[in-house]
Parts: sequence; structure tokens; C-alpha cells
Amino acid sequence: MKRLTMLIAVLLLPVLTGCESSTSLLYANPSLTGSKEGQQCLTHDPLGLGRMVDLTGNEAMRRGGITKVRSVEYRVSKLHGWGMECVVARGE
Repeated sequence: MKRLTMLIAVLLLPVLTGCESSTSLLYANPSLTGSKEGQQCLTHDPLGLGRMVDLTGNEAMRRGGITKVRSVEYRVSKLHGWGMECVVARGE
């Protein structure tokens, strides 16, 4: 039983170490109470090819029709390089 537990732990360890999931607040203006939301999301492969998201939030604001920004968030969800990266803007 102990060997089986060790085998499972050894096999799962590389999977767990390659996981990345986080949300970061890039900008906040709590005085605005907007109901619009726009986002820009991109999928990634392990080679890192492709475009990068706009961390300023301008593209997400354009897509949501936002003129006054309340908050901008950066979200990452990846497993060994595969996954999504999003910038979400909220405002008026």
C-alpha cells in the first residue's frame, strides 16, 4: 500500500508543479459603479507562439464599449504552458 501511494505521488508531482492559476488586479477606481464588462482572452501553447494580451486593458475596454474604467484584472490559467490568459475590464 505504501509503494502504491509513493508511485501515485511521484506521478502526480510533475503535473501539479506545472499548474499556474492566478488573478491580479491591475487597476482599480472604486468610485465608478459601471455595469459594462469587456475581455480579451488568448489561448497559449507550450512553445509560447502567438500574440500577447494587452495588459493596459485598452483592448478589453474597446471590446466592452467602456469609456470610463472601474477595474482591470489579469487572469491566468495554464497547465504546462497550455491554457488561457485574459484581461477583463469593468466600467461605464
